Amino acid sequence: MKKFDSILLKVFLYGLPALAALAIFAYLYSTGAVNHDNGYAKFMNSIAGFVFAVWMTLAIYLSVRLMFSGSFREQVITRITFLRERDEREVILTGKAMKATFLTSLAILIFLFCLSCFQVSIYRVPQDKAVDGKTGFITLGLSFSLLQHEKQDIAENTIPKEHIFTYRGLPISSETIILILILWQILSYNYSMRRLIK
Repeated sequence: MKKFDSILLKVFLYGLPALAALAIFAYLYSTGAVNHDNGYAKFMNSIAGFVFAVWMTLAIYLSVRLMFSGSFREQVITRITFLRERDEREVILTGKAMKATFLTSLAILIFLFCLSCFQVSIYRVPQDKAVDGKTGFITLGLSFSLLQHEKQDIAENTIPKEHIFTYRGLPISSETIILILILWQILSYNYSMRRLIK
């Protein structure tokens, strides 16, 4: 199984340049820079679709193996994070660096959770809709859902209003947040490790 996983990992990594080239071709094809009626273009598009499907399947398989296989996880993740434990001192330092990384990552996750749940809206209403002579309003809200859906404006109603400021959760996608957290884990660990070694 180890040899099979190692082969698949190499295919996955060495396939990235080919995937990038196919992505560029697919982009040119979709924007019309390539003749759509050309039989060669259609054939290449079919090949690109097949390669993308194989690469995506490999990505899912390798991700599952990383979660459930300790030896495979150690083999791959230690290379990605530049993790080295050559002696007992480095093992202790690695533990301290991991603890620091875990705690800072947890703090960031709590912060992002708060930012994704909170809603703020500052707006003005026409003078005839004023309440006690006041036309400016601040509305605070909290939104939480287990399933993704489009968030509704907390100040949404039939009264016409002039929005001054509206915040309805994080403006970046969940994919971006996950990528940032992956990079943060790697950078935070390496920074903590270097600081502890010094």
